[in-house]
Amino acid sequence: MPRRFCAICGKTIDDKSPHFGMCTSCYLKENPLFELPIKFNLRMCLDCYRYSKREEWIKPEEKEFLSIIKEAIYKTLLKPLDKNDVLTFSMDIDDTSLVFSSKDLITSLDMKIKGYMSDNLSISNEEIVKINISYDLCNNCVNVRGGNFFSSILQLRVKNFNYFNLIKNVLDEINEYIDKEYTDDDKQYISKITDQKNGVDVYLSTIELMNHIISYLKARYQFILKRTKKLVGRDIQKGKGIYRLKALIRFLPINKNDIIKINNQNFIVDKILKNKVILRNNKNEKLVKEFGYFFND
Repeated sequence: MPRRFCAICGKTIDDKSPHFGMCTSCYLKENPLFELPIKFNLRMCLDCYRYSKREEWIKPEEKEFLSIIKEAIYKTLLKPLDKNDVLTFSMDIDDTSLVFSSKDLITSLDMKIKGYMSDNLSISNEEIVKINISYDLCNNCVNVRGGNFFSSILQLRVKNFNYFNLIKNVLDEINEYIDKEYTDDDKQYISKITDQKNGVDVYLSTIELMNHIISYLKARYQFILKRTKKLVGRDIQKGKGIYRLKALIRFLPINKNDIIKINNQNFIVDKILKNKVILRNNKNEKLVKEFGYFFND
């Protein structure tokens, strides 16, 4: 078989060359694997480091900031170039190129991006892109900062101010529960808490969160629960009403073995059932009262 030579540089070529008349090096100079812009603008959330792809905010899988930038560049810039999944990319950030704002936020950097043919690593291309980073707030963080977005309200009430310590303890437990159960789900949060007569209103981001908190509290406290909903708008696309849910929790002001006086008789709290309380006097006579009785003056 006669030897073949590159038409550009004269180098001997074989059957593995990407073009019949050109060596790999000369072919890639004329036909690079990909072409990247000199500059690329990346939009990131100032609070949670989500990054924007068109109108969508994407939650990063990485934790470290520069790793998040690499992830964002791959998903927003490189992955669309490789629709057939034939390329493998590597990214290196030039630490000396980092530019910081007056608030110590990275605003720009140079990134060296190298891409290879997955089935032939000798075919590659390398480019340097200046990444300019702008900061904004994603929709979720706007809601968190504003404290005005909520889908449900959990109303916690006690009989009178003598039981306010119970409200404080319950709020501490709710905060601890949310921190533990929703570490990786920042869509579940308390929007705000407002003081009310004999209690507080806890504004929650989702109805799901309200239901989970109620289930959590049921295992620890006795209370009366009343649910209501209010129409606040209409979903035009789905043709359905948008409702805001409220759940009123009135904590029972007694505990097992408490002594209470009814009609000048002393009773001991024997059992607390789902919605009834079993009382017994000193003659062991039983008296049954509904939860609501203990909220009467």
